[in-house]
Amino acid sequence: MASKLNHVAPQCLALVLCDAVIEDVRSRNKSLINMFNGILSSTVPVRHDKMCAFAAFTGGRGPVPIALRLCYDPEYENDLLRLGGVVDFPADNPQAVVDLVFEIRGFVFPHFGQYTFEVICDDVPIMARRFTISKTAAALKEPELELE
Repeated sequence: MASKLNHVAPQCLALVLCDAVIEDVRSRNKSLINMFNGILSSTVPVRHDKMCAFAAFTGGRGPVPIALRLCYDPEYENDLLRLGGVVDFPADNPQAVVDLVFEIRGFVFPHFGQYTFEVICDDVPIMARRFTISKTAAALKEPELELE
């Protein structure tokens, strides 16, 4: 659908969270390293030094505003993170696939529980990925008493 910004919004084919994305300079192929859907931690807040969100799109045309949003589900309306910009899709090839990599460094997750990463186009979510911060098994166990 065309919008007032003279572009056609794309479809999001994939949204994958991982530690790193490596791109081959010759072929432009990408390798996603250590994909995951959550973090185990004994305490919160928990800091994750580096993670990437890989997104693939097709069907877009012209300059399209794209953003990655992160929210804590119980407070869905509030952005914890928003990264974005304008992606130039080829005007003459609607079947082209355009890959984006969002690199997130040093993010602090404030709570245990469910989070959502969303890809946003024209302020409308077009893809979502759930993410969980869970207590480690060791943190769930009660401390054992030692008898002397």
